[in-house]
Amino acid sequence: MSKRPVTRMSEAEAKGRYPIADRVPGWFFRVEEISAGAWRVEGTDLDGRTVARTGSDPHELLAECCEDARKVAR
Repeated sequence: MSKRPVTRMSEAEAKGRYPIADRVPGWFFRVEEISAGAWRVEGTDLDGRTVARTGSDPHELLAECCEDARKVAR
């Protein structure tokens, strides 16, 4: 299986698509309500690595995604 090429995102592009930028250095997040009471939190870094969580508490999901991003960054 071959790896797909990753295009590095600019910081401006990342902030445009993932407006929460003050939680984990180098990571950008967004929170979306995908249906009534159901939330999806996604995060990315400029190199295209991603984290995501789905559930009912957006604040908890964001905290969990931030922890996931810290683990990925290590």
